[in-house]
Amino acid sequence: MFELPRMPILTSAQFLRFVLSPGEGLMSSSSLELGEIVHVEVRDAAGAVTTYTHDYPVDASTLLRIPSLGLIRAAGMALTPDLRDTVTDRFISDGILSPVTVNVTLSANTIDLQNNIAPGDLLFIRILGPDGAIDPSSGSFPVDGDGFVNIPFLGGTFVLDNRFFEAEHQIEVGLEDGGFFTQPFVVNVTRIALP
Repeated sequence: MFELPRMPILTSAQFLRFVLSPGEGLMSSSSLELGEIVHVEVRDAAGAVTTYTHDYPVDASTLLRIPSLGLIRAAGMALTPDLRDTVTDRFISDGILSPVTVNVTLSANTIDLQNNIAPGDLLFIRILGPDGAIDPSSGSFPVDGDGFVNIPFLGGTFVLDNRFFEAEHQIEVGLEDGGFFTQPFVVNVTRIALP
């Protein structure tokens, strides 16, 4: 019996790379691009999945922000082995987890980094604590007609015409200045829910 080969599911960015550069093939270890989402699975010495396991977007400044690891320049880096090894090395060198097992995969979703926040948008705001745990104040929040989003601790926060990274910075500063969180913590603002 003839069996068709399995083809990978492509993100729109991967599809465009394939169409524009067909000689490179589908299985090339192409570099990460802005807006792509990387699922990072982190396991401790016992093999248990840790609270650092999440989807992390490659943000507008080319960074992957994982709590307690600081900033990891991800855009332009190959998913494996480069990003996987970098994240693994950071967990060990920063004394957070050792030994540690890290696996990385590309999500089918991407983050739209170009469109500004507008009234009527539903924003997903995820706050990750220093241990990677999702703070209970995280959730989905509508942007009202005046461009404000009403979020825990800060109340009405003006985000009209901000890009996601601007809203993230504004929320992080407000949470830190208000004494609600201390560094390191990470805020992600997107139009899709990040697990």
